[in-house]
Amino acid sequence: MPNLCANCVTASDITEAQIENLRKRLNLTRTMQGLGIASLFLCVVSMFLIYIGLQLFSAYVFGLALILLIASLGVSFREIQISTRSLEIYLGTMEKGKNKK
Repeated sequence: MPNLCANCVTASDITEAQIENLRKRLNLTRTMQGLGIASLFLCVVSMFLIYIGLQLFSAYVFGLALILLIASLGVSFREIQISTRSLEIYLGTMEKGKNKK
């Protein structure tokens, strides 16, 4: 029997897309956490450098920590965008299922 709906999206297609989306979000979360931890570590190193009297070097280390924090926030923002879009798609499929009943 020929496929009557060549452009239809099946439940397995949606599940596969959700799994791919979750993997992408997991990688973004891992990256975000790594950048955040590195930023915090460099902040502590910067404080130690101030403590031992290396103010100029500590300023550079702290600047790098700020750059890593900004990168972490950027990755976090991207993950939130993907998460929000994923929820919109999921709600859309729920609404379609509700309208069929």
